[in-house]
Amino acid sequence: MNGPRRLLIGALVVLLTLLSVKALLETVLIAPRFAVDVEIPLRAAERWLAGEPPYLAGAFTSPPGATQPFLYPPYVLPFFALLTGLPRMLVGAVAVAIMLVAALAACRRLGIPWLWLPLVLAWPPFAESIFGANVQTLLFAAFVFLFYRAGAAPWDPRTRDVSDPTESGPLIGGLATIVGAVKVSQPHPWIYVLRHRPRAAIGAALVVLLVVVAATRVTGIDLWFDWTAQLQVASDPSWDLGGFAMPRFLPPGAGLVVAVACVVAVWFVPRDRAGAWVGLLSVVGSLSLHIFGLLFLVPAMLLIRREAALMAAIFIATYSYEGAWAGIVICAAGMVVVEVVAHTPPPTAGY
Repeated sequence: MNGPRRLLIGALVVLLTLLSVKALLETVLIAPRFAVDVEIPLRAAERWLAGEPPYLAGAFTSPPGATQPFLYPPYVLPFFALLTGLPRMLVGAVAVAIMLVAALAACRRLGIPWLWLPLVLAWPPFAESIFGANVQTLLFAAFVFLFYRAGAAPWDPRTRDVSDPTESGPLIGGLATIVGAVKVSQPHPWIYVLRHRPRAAIGAALVVLLVVVAATRVTGIDLWFDWTAQLQVASDPSWDLGGFAMPRFLPPGAGLVVAVACVVAVWFVPRDRAGAWVGLLSVVGSLSLHIFGLLFLVPAMLLIRREAALMAAIFIATYSYEGAWAGIVICAAGMVVVEVVAHTPPPTAGY
């Protein structure tokens, strides 16, 4: 690495640090955000136990915080109901600790050195998901453990070939299925495993289906209709806190076309860069996207040129819709460059 490039990277790291610290102090580390994404389903479970509707249409007009809409599928209610009798601070603290451990495990699996972990975890997608105890942290960890093996070199993760028959089918299928089972707008890892390990994908999906059926015997079928109605309202572009998924910025129906195209594209991604491509496609094609959903860009950031990855991280750290999509576009363009380079034959030596 030459001197000018080293200086540029150093300057970008300083800028990213400043923006991440600013976001921590002004947006992330504030009391109402602590474990808020556990408090929301806990309150929904309490309403359900009391015979009240867990899905409240009026929640869409509430300010940011624990009164926001409950959007998880009904089958999670019995599990959260088991936690409602415990002290809230204890549940919140344990949830945040679990997210921190999951984030650390994912980062180390990707080869991020210990020295850089404070900056990486202070980056808004990590920081908000950890402090808010958002389940996306666990889903990202499952995603990383699905696509990458242990023993990464610094900044150079080891790709897992899920089609390898020596790899555990139940592990592969389970990791892929859990992402889509919790985040229904991100079936991309499961689709990829279905392409290369169909038995593992279908077997894990059947297990999830059994769990759903068992839970539905407890919750009843009507809650599924309530949940569907809640998701329809959540996708309304007029809801200010609904995130920044692509359908919000496109004509009606166009966003759905993009989402379907991203799912189809998963079928064709190269196996040696599958984690980066599937992560990118799951972000671009998501029907529900918040800043912690951008965690799935990290594998792509580790493949593209370092300056580009830092610029993407800086734009995302601005905590703006424009910044988020600028970061996504940079990652997408960087991955295209990676593919062009990978498919360009080396120059023939002259004689």
